Amino acid sequence: MSDLTPIITKAVETGATKLLDHFKSQYGSLYFIPLWVNSKTPGEIAPIVAPAVEEQILTVQDDKVTINVIDDKIGVVFNTFVDGFYDSLSFLGKQIMKRADLKMTWDEYKQWLARRKAENPDSFKTWKDNLNLILQMIFDEIIVALNAQGKTVYISNGENFFNSSKEAADAMKIYQ
Repeated sequence: MSDLTPIITKAVETGATKLLDHFKSQYGSLYFIPLWVNSKTPGEIAPIVAPAVEEQILTVQDDKVTINVIDDKIGVVFNTFVDGFYDSLSFLGKQIMKRADLKMTWDEYKQWLARRKAENPDSFKTWKDNLNLILQMIFDEIIVALNAQGKTVYISNGENFFNSSKEAADAMKIYQ
């Protein structure tokens, strides 16, 4: 655990709380009741996801931090999140998630997204927008938290630097 771990954990928790509120308003809060997803869920998931974010996504050199929006690295965090989220669910919630085909790995997600891009552009757009929103909210919270610690934050995909997490997410190879 580095000295950034508590900061990253709190940023992930704050972002996850905002995402939960957003998705409750988008899909309706009743959707989350059988999953047993509630206001405590972000605090339960953040300590599981934050180390993966720190190890996979962040490169730290002195007071400079780069957020690496690289598909394979995002995939490791995606898998960590899905597994942690799934493990936090009730038995009924796990069954619902399986039946709704929401318990998927990054590779399965990529395959599903590619099929939707070809067969159902509206569904592709919805899932792309949702993933981008998740990445943006989490990364933006991390940026705010790191800036508050005096860190300069860069966003890159390993080839280019971006002015925002939105630009970086939109440039992911998974969408090409």
